Amino acid sequence: MSSNSARMPALPVETLRAIAILLLVSFHVIGGARTDGLGLAHPHPLRIYGDLFVDIRMPLFAFVAGVVYALKPPRRGTLLPFLLGKFRRLAIPGITAITVFMAFGYAIDGRLPFQGQFWQAYYRHYEIFWFLQVMLIIFPVLGLLDALTDGAVLWPALILSLLAIAMGWSFDSEVMAANRITHLLGYLLLGVAFIRHIEVLKTHHRLATAVGVSVFLAGLAMNLWIMQQTGRPSAERLDLQSLLFAGGACMTAMLVLPRLHWLSWLGAFSLTIYLYHIIVTSGVRRALQAIDVESLAVHLLLGTAFGILLPVLVQVVAARWQVTRLLVLGLRAHRPTLELVPRRAAAN
Repeated sequence: MSSNSARMPALPVETLRAIAILLLVSFHVIGGARTDGLGLAHPHPLRIYGDLFVDIRMPLFAFVAGVVYALKPPRRGTLLPFLLGKFRRLAIPGITAITVFMAFGYAIDGRLPFQGQFWQAYYRHYEIFWFLQVMLIIFPVLGLLDALTDGAVLWPALILSLLAIAMGWSFDSEVMAANRITHLLGYLLLGVAFIRHIEVLKTHHRLATAVGVSVFLAGLAMNLWIMQQTGRPSAERLDLQSLLFAGGACMTAMLVLPRLHWLSWLGAFSLTIYLYHIIVTSGVRRALQAIDVESLAVHLLLGTAFGILLPVLVQVVAARWQVTRLLVLGLRAHRPTLELVPRRAAAN
């Protein structure tokens, strides 16, 4: 290994997860242009922040998922345990969270999704849970093809999936959120490629970083040009600008960010925060509005803080009992502990 490669930091996987969580929770405090939130319009800086980083939030989660997958990919003899593990880790907590989400929604608004056919929420594109649904499609297919081809499927699949993002290709189906597969697959495979070619990236760390930064800046420049022309960042998620902006950001972050221990502890709680933060941020917003608090800073800080800390508390409590470890966290049973931050092995 060259002296240049030695300067590459240890992989900041949990740091990237934590950053993705902060971006996601703060965005849902602000709200989308047509969804619940603070009701901010352009050109308010928080509205620009929320819309500008939409290209990065979920792609960053997918990229990290690809990195973690590549660190321990399934083989032909381990494919079934791999698939069962993914079902346990993603599907079971997802089913629990969807049920809780619908119960809260019905209690507050008196209505259920999909014209009252609530069971469709478990297998159709529904709220934020589409990410888990897409992962439950990608991982079985990728794991099977990867194992059968001894990894040879990676580059054809990566090239095709990146082309799909740039060209705006997608599937016309909401079953298991299939219409969002191409939003994530390319970035997940980019994370897999990162790990499988990490020695090359280490050897040419400066060049790889320069390329990543250049690609990111190119995508950012394209989006800023769109914002100059239209008054707001691009609303497209499947185009060349999105691919450059998100792909460059993911690669650069993994290449240059250090492992920030003061932040990366959030990574072990990322799934629980992802599943439950919207309930909390909505509740905080309603509570602040009920007592006539209008300060955007207070809404943003308290909404983000509680949107993170209350799901962390949910995970700490759920980890104490075997049934809640499985249903809420998707984790195997073990003796309950008082650890605030689960061991990395438990997080998988």
